[in-house]
Amino acid sequence: MSPASRRRLAPLLLAPWLVLVLAAPTGAPAPAAMEGVDARIDRCFELRRNRPQQAMELADSLLSGTGLDLERRIKVMSCQGVAATLVGDNARAVTVADAIAAELERHPELPAAYRMRALSNLGAILHGAGQAYRAEKVYAQTVRVGEEIGGTDAVRAQASTLNNIGLINVDYLDAPQAADAHYRQALALTRSLGESNPQILYNFAINQLRLDDRDAALKALEEAGEAARSSASVLMELRVRSALTGLRREGGAEATMRALEQIAGLQAELPDPAGEAATLARLSTIQGQSGLRAQALASARRAYEQARPTHSPQETYQALQALVEALAAEGDTRGALDYAGRISAMKLDALRQQRMDLLADLQARNQDALSQRELERMRYEDNIRRLKEEKSRMLRSAGIGLLVLLLLGAVAFGLLQRRRHQQLRVFSERDALTGLANRHAATATLNALAAQRSQDDARHVLFLIDIDHFKQINDTHGHHAGDTVLAEVSRRLQAACRPGDLVSRWGGEEFLVACANLDPAQAQAVAARLCKAMAYTLETADGERAVTASLGLAPIPFFDVIPEGHVARRWDYALRMADRALYAAKEQRNGWVGYWGARLPDDATAEAVLEFPEAAPGIVHVMSSRPRNPARLREESLREALAQL
Repeated sequence: MSPASRRRLAPLLLAPWLVLVLAAPTGAPAPAAMEGVDARIDRCFELRRNRPQQAMELADSLLSGTGLDLERRIKVMSCQGVAATLVGDNARAVTVADAIAAELERHPELPAAYRMRALSNLGAILHGAGQAYRAEKVYAQTVRVGEEIGGTDAVRAQASTLNNIGLINVDYLDAPQAADAHYRQALALTRSLGESNPQILYNFAINQLRLDDRDAALKALEEAGEAARSSASVLMELRVRSALTGLRREGGAEATMRALEQIAGLQAELPDPAGEAATLARLSTIQGQSGLRAQALASARRAYEQARPTHSPQETYQALQALVEALAAEGDTRGALDYAGRISAMKLDALRQQRMDLLADLQARNQDALSQRELERMRYEDNIRRLKEEKSRMLRSAGIGLLVLLLLGAVAFGLLQRRRHQQLRVFSERDALTGLANRHAATATLNALAAQRSQDDARHVLFLIDIDHFKQINDTHGHHAGDTVLAEVSRRLQAACRPGDLVSRWGGEEFLVACANLDPAQAQAVAARLCKAMAYTLETADGERAVTASLGLAPIPFFDVIPEGHVARRWDYALRMADRALYAAKEQRNGWVGYWGARLPDDATAEAVLEFPEAAPGIVHVMSSRPRNPARLREESLREALAQL
């Protein structure tokens, strides 16, 4: 309002009735009202861990009202998203996460400290909803912002981020050793502030159990219990009590089972479906060990039903393992094998989702790169136009002689660039040491080979080769001797293969050979020829040393009759089967093992066969350079399916 307008309104402001009107509520909330809103937001964050359903209802109520500013709205959505992951509503959690990400992108002016806390919550929501790749990217942003601002809040955010990265290593990458390092860093940061975080301590303790350090797990759980009670975190206190009860088993099996049933009931009231699933899985294990097979199976099924909708991989694996053990105890071998296959399928799906998210991110980056290249192309064309204009002026002033020189220079530059591009392409597709195709070039060839139909009863065949005791050669005779072995084996492989075969260095001391259109007998002959060709005597300063290699083979597609689009039609499935065969060949070394799939039965899954090929008679034909004991191998594979997965 201009000064003149204010002067015209001044008399009116003195009128009593207008004073009353101005004192009435307006669209902007009063400070006292905002204090009430802040108290409700704080209450939402208090409830989200112990009473996540109530926290969601409170967040819905706050968001349905009016007058929330941007920062308060993002805080409420953060509480709402975390609570949604805890009750297993992952679709809603992802929707909330997308909304928070959009607000942060639209408002770069938000204070750095607030942005760090919002990013930390956003990463936790995406992680809890199973969006591991997106969560990792957000965690990286959180750490960067925290490093910029420093201070206590930044340390807490970094500790929380390291804890969550540890969870991703366990949940999606099956890497407890890597997770342990992240958990220890997170604990060190919280302790540097004189604090104890029950969530980080609990995750660290459970990971110690995976690493078979029971004493360290008990110590961490006791500290986590104290921290949970101090912070009044009912959800974490119950999870810690459940883990401690299962470990200590005070009062015997019967007392332990009663205690676990009571804890599961309390977790169901919260609700905490992930925690309840872990408790029921522990209960099932103890019931099975006590001979209560029917109760063990029932508890395992309840654990699986609770874990399945929560997108909590740790608890889901735990429930599935309890189901495998309970079904095995009941004598239901097929059911146990089926659930063992589900564990493998879950791990594969998690890796596949990671890869899809990565590809989507790469696609977005490529699109940005295309836009940048288009801009550069326009600038380049503009530069060309200017050069042409300058050239015209120069031609007019300097004559035809200068034009000829410019044309010759342009042609020479083009030829030089073309030659350089050709050299770069060759270098990018070849292994520098051996001269073989590298993994990138081999992958492109395998994609083309898998798309080709094989002839008659033949199939395309992958041979995965590993040099025996290569680390000993390096350690004993030096890396120069190791490089000599790699070069010589490469030369021998090329000499033993046909001109059209793919021969590549797959990585380290591993080589990959792909041959088109081989039947089983031909594949065995090629395997024997390759093993024989690679065996030779290495001359070293310390004397002679025998060099041998082991080999595993599998066909593409792996099974004879298989539906279009099935996972077992792809070359990466055959590669994994060849890797399994190589592992079997390494038991005795200097030999080969092959797995050749027959028709895939309706009641068998490709993932279960992949994990235990020698436990599937009639489904997988086993070929080997040395006699193998089918009955013993099937028994060992089945025992692994029941006890290890």
